Amino acid sequence: MLHGQRLLDDARKAADALSTKRQEALRSDANNLNQAIRRRTQQEVFAIARKALTDLATTSLEERMCEVFTRRLRTMDGKAKEGIAAALKTASEPAVVRSAFDLPAAQRGAIQKALNETFSAEVHIRFETAPDLVSGIELTTNGQKIAWSIADYLRSLENGVSEVLKEKDIPEAKAAPQTEAKTASKPK
Repeated sequence: MLHGQRLLDDARKAADALSTKRQEALRSDANNLNQAIRRRTQQEVFAIARKALTDLATTSLEERMCEVFTRRLRTMDGKAKEGIAAALKTASEPAVVRSAFDLPAAQRGAIQKALNETFSAEVHIRFETAPDLVSGIELTTNGQKIAWSIADYLRSLENGVSEVLKEKDIPEAKAAPQTEAKTASKPK
């Protein structure tokens, strides 16, 4: 009889262990699926936002972006300004101003004037069009960059959403082992 009871207890323990493993696997699969759905939803939402903002870009919006960019140049903080100034002085090539659209002569002139006034020098620049900048303008020189674009706001929002989702996943991961411990310690 003792031998039979021991076999029955061993079988019960094996069945409980298998059940616990199955529950862990299901929880893990559900968690992975939730994370994948969140990531995919997030990617789609931001892709749609980028597309809509690109489609809505108009000449007046582009002019306004140029105004915002030149204001950003003029109001840079000391450290950023020093970094760009040093890069401009040591650059062997002209600084590059990239924009999502072709800048008209008036806007090119406004950017040139803002750069010359901000850095108290005649800054040599080259203008390029970069459609991948979602409604934006950037200045790069010798490894330094200053930029303004709607994409920056979207990236910031996207990073914020990612952080919130990561924080949400942490409690779920911590909750799973507690549930498993309760399951494993049930009286038999």
